[in-house]
Amino acid sequence: MEVVDSERVRACFDGGRPDIAALWELCVHFEWPDRAAVVDGIASWLGPPDGLSVLDLACGTGFPAIELAARGYDMTCSDGSDLMLGHFRANAARAGSALDAAQVLWHDLGEFYGRTFDVVMCRGGGSYLYAGTWDKDAEPDPAALGEAIGRFAAMVRPGGRLYLDIMHADDLARREPARTEHPPVSIGGRVVRLSETTVNHIESRTRTWRSTLVVDGTAYEFERRSHHMDHAALVEMLTGASLTDVRPEAIPGEHYQVFTARRPEL
Repeated sequence: MEVVDSERVRACFDGGRPDIAALWELCVHFEWPDRAAVVDGIASWLGPPDGLSVLDLACGTGFPAIELAARGYDMTCSDGSDLMLGHFRANAARAGSALDAAQVLWHDLGEFYGRTFDVVMCRGGGSYLYAGTWDKDAEPDPAALGEAIGRFAAMVRPGGRLYLDIMHADDLARREPARTEHPPVSIGGRVVRLSETTVNHIESRTRTWRSTLVVDGTAYEFERRSHHMDHAALVEMLTGASLTDVRPEAIPGEHYQVFTARRPEL
């Protein structure tokens, strides 16, 4: 059995009921096992850090923003979830980083920052697909998704770039439930198992992610609903937000399909 020695992951299972951020840290462990390779891949796409301003507007618990900041990138971080931000700040402190993150809802981005950025990022398995749904059991509203993408585009300076990811096309086209049973791991002396089931509701354009964490025999259930959107619809939405050069990118280390786009120069 693998022993997980990541301090970030261990801290999530130190005691008490694991929360959604603990689930996310374990998903990161399984989906991006070589974090350095991911950061290398993103940094190669970003280019040299000198003078480059980057907004990570779904920073979650801090990966890879903390690592990019350590490499000299001017990172600005935000997330809508207070719970995720608590883990972000603890992870930054563990890394000896002064990087902080603000709690900002996507529709407030422009007012909160009052500026635009060279690069805007939203990655981590299509975080934007949870627009309007992540912290509340709400039916996914297509208007919320369209608004989110429009806000992202508005935060990119003229000539700047957008970086986001989405599930692979085969996964999005699947009509039967997809179940993943991860191998058990040892975390801080506890045996932890994770199983995940995703269901595409293609007709209603929604998706359900159900997860079960079992810690020393005690099960904890999580469920999140999101929007369902295929790659063609994503490209259409990005171009509809006045972005150009929309394209899939092969970024070494990334688990999901990355798409990038550019805001035209004035």
